Amino acid sequence: LLGKNNIQYAEAVMYRTVGNEFGKDEKLDYDMLIFFSPVGVASLIKNFPDFDQKNIKIATFGVTTAQAVRDAGLRLDLEAPNVMAPSMTAALDMFIQETNKGK
Repeated sequence: LLGKNNIQYAEAVMYRTVGNEFGKDEKLDYDMLIFFSPVGVASLIKNFPDFDQKNIKIATFGVTTAQAVRDAGLRLDLEAPNVMAPSMTAALDMFIQETNKGK
């Protein structure tokens, strides 16, 4: 419609992140949880209000997601991107190498 009327426009791809619903029997026996948006952190808290982090590592991509983890009172173990690792895969590789030193 806009093009037919010679109106300039630019297309934009939009998306909406939504949380998953987990059953009461869902086990959180993961080594690491990785969040790419604050909605993921909110979903964790909503689905597991008594979540006890213990030895589970938490990684985030982006400053707002990292802040959401801190605001939830959780320990942030890996934040990407950073100066040494511009991607989550690079950050994970460095984290694993550092964690496995001396083993």
